[in-house]
Amino acid sequence: MHIAIFSESYPPITNGVAVSVSTLRQELLQRGHRVTIVTTRHPDAPMQEEDVIRLPSFTWLLAPDYPLPQPRPVPQLHRFFSENRVDVIHVQIPFLLGMIGLQMGSRYGIPVVAHYHTLYDRYLHYAPVAPQRALRALLWWHLRRFYRRAQATIVPSYFASQYLQRFGVQLAAVEVIPTGVELLPLMIERKQARARYGLPPDSPILVYVGRLAREKNVHLLMEMLPLVQRDVPDVLLWLVGGGNAEKVLRQQIQHRRLSEAVRLQGRVPHEHISTVYAAADLFVFASTTETQGLVLWEAQAHGLPCVVVNEGGAPESVHDGVNGLLVPNEPQQFAHAVARLLRNDDLRQQMSQNALRSQRLTPGEMTEKLLKVYQRVTSHSTKAESQIDEQSACCYNERGE
Repeated sequence: MHIAIFSESYPPITNGVAVSVSTLRQELLQRGHRVTIVTTRHPDAPMQEEDVIRLPSFTWLLAPDYPLPQPRPVPQLHRFFSENRVDVIHVQIPFLLGMIGLQMGSRYGIPVVAHYHTLYDRYLHYAPVAPQRALRALLWWHLRRFYRRAQATIVPSYFASQYLQRFGVQLAAVEVIPTGVELLPLMIERKQARARYGLPPDSPILVYVGRLAREKNVHLLMEMLPLVQRDVPDVLLWLVGGGNAEKVLRQQIQHRRLSEAVRLQGRVPHEHISTVYAAADLFVFASTTETQGLVLWEAQAHGLPCVVVNEGGAPESVHDGVNGLLVPNEPQQFAHAVARLLRNDDLRQQMSQNALRSQRLTPGEMTEKLLKVYQRVTSHSTKAESQIDEQSACCYNERGE
C-alpha cells in the first residue's frame, strides 16, 4: 500500500503531531508499505530525504517555529500524483496542507483519512486578526465542512470525538486511536541521568515535558510550587521544552523568588527523552487543552506517576489513584496531591509499578489499527468504482451503442 501523509508538523519540528507522524511512517515502512510525506520546507531539514515532498513555505511572525505552506497551486504535487499510484491520503491537520490533501484526493480519486489532533479553538489567541468570537465561529464552520469530506476521521481519545460532535461536526466514520508509545527500557540509572543534566542528586524532582505556552496552563505549576515547598522544601520543578511563554515564565520565577526551585531546561531531542524521565520522581501536567496525553503515556512507560488536571483528553491516560492522581484546575489541590506522593514513598513506588504496567498502545498496535482503517476506505472506494463501472456498462447496453 502507498500512503501519502500531509502534515505541516514533521521533523525537524518537535511537537506531538510530528512525533505521531514520524512514528507512524517508521512503522508502516517496517511493514513493507510505501509512505510519502507532504510537508513544508524547513531551514533545518536534511538536504536529502527519501519520499518527502517539502512545499514552498513562509514563516508567520506569531508562530515563527511553524512554517506554513504557501497557498498556491503546486505543480510538483500534481506531477507526483499523476506519476505514482497512491492508495490512501492521510491528512493530519485540517488547514492549508489538509485542504490540499482533500483536493488531491478528490481530483485523483483517492480516499482521504483525516486526523483530529488538537482543540484548535483553544489556540485562537495565536491569530489575533479578528474578534475571537468571529474567529471561533469561522473555525467551526470550516471544521464541519472539512471533516465531512473525509472518508474516515481518526481521533486520539473519546473526549476528542465527543468534542467534535458537541460543536456539530458530523463524522462519516470515526475511529479512536491514540498515538502509540514505545516501551523503552531505561538504559541509565537515576543518579547518572541527574548528573547528565546537572540536577541535584537527592532533591525530589517534578518534571513537565512539553511546550511552554499559554494554552499548556504552565502558570498553574508555578502557583502550586510554593505550596508544595511548605511540606517539601527542597522540591525542584524541572520544565523541559521551549515556547513563546518562556519569557513570561522567567519573569514569574523572579517575581515569586523561585530561581532555586525551578529549572528551565529548554528543548531536549526526543531520542534523549528517556534520560529526562529517568531523572525525575513525578510527572506534573496542568494542560486543559489536550486531546490525548501522549507525554503522560511516555512518562508512565518510564515508571513515573502523574499528577494531572482533570480536564480535556489527558485524564483518559491516567487511572486515578492507581498510576497517578487527577486533580481540579486549582493550585492548592494540585499541590496537595504532589506533596502527598512526595511524602509517601510506598504509595509513590506502588504507583510507579502500576504506571509501568499501564495499558497503552504500542506504535505497532497503533499502526495495525490505522491499516484497518486504510483498508476499509480503499475497499469502499473500490466498490464505489465498480458500481459506477457497472452502471456505465448497463447504460451502454441499454442504448445498444
